[in-house]
Amino acid sequence: MTKNAIKPTKTRLREQGIAIRSALDPAQRQRLDESICTHLLQWAASVPGRRIAAYIAFRGEPDLMPALRQMHVLQKMVHLPVLRPDGIEFCRWQPGDPMRRNRFGIPEPADTPVCPAKELDLVLMPLVAFSNSGIRLGMGGGYYDRAFSFRQAVNVRKPVLTGVAYRLQRLETLSDQAEPWDVPLDSVLTECGLRTFRE
Repeated sequence: MTKNAIKPTKTRLREQGIAIRSALDPAQRQRLDESICTHLLQWAASVPGRRIAAYIAFRGEPDLMPALRQMHVLQKMVHLPVLRPDGIEFCRWQPGDPMRRNRFGIPEPADTPVCPAKELDLVLMPLVAFSNSGIRLGMGGGYYDRAFSFRQAVNVRKPVLTGVAYRLQRLETLSDQAEPWDVPLDSVLTECGLRTFRE
C-alpha cells in the first residue's frame, strides 16, 4: 500500500476524535473541565477587550459553562453561536437568558443582540482535533471557517481564535488535511493551560 492509501480521511479522524473525548469517564471529564475553566478565567482576566464568543458543550466537548457564568466578574460580555441559514452569528448571552434549541439540539440564545464577528475580541472554538502547528479539525460544517474567513487577510489579528480541547485530542500534524479556506488557530486551551501558536 502507498502512504496516501493508508492516510486517514477527515471523516475517520473526526470519528476517532469524537470517540476519544466521549470515552472519558464522568469523574475524569469533570476534573479536566474544571481545570480548563480555571485556566480560562485566569487567562481571560488578562485578555484585552470585553467581547468573548464561546459555545455550549455538545457531544463530549469541554464544558465551559462554569467559567462563562463568572465572566461578568471580569467585566466580559459573553456571546454564543446562533445557527442561521447561511452560517452562524454570535449573540449576547447572560445567565438566565431564554434559550432555544437549533436543529442539532444545541441551546442558543433567543432574540438577543448580535455582535459582528469582526467586533469580537476573543473566540473560544470547539474542535475535534488540533495539531502542533495550530490546525483545527472541526465537525465539518465549516461554520467557523466562514465566519472568520476575514482573518486570512494579512495583518488582521482580531479576534484571537482559541481552540478549546482536551490534550488527548492533539495530533502531531494535520497539514495533509488542511484546506486553503481553513482558518488556523492562534492558540489552544486545554487542561494543561494555554498553548500559543501565533503571537
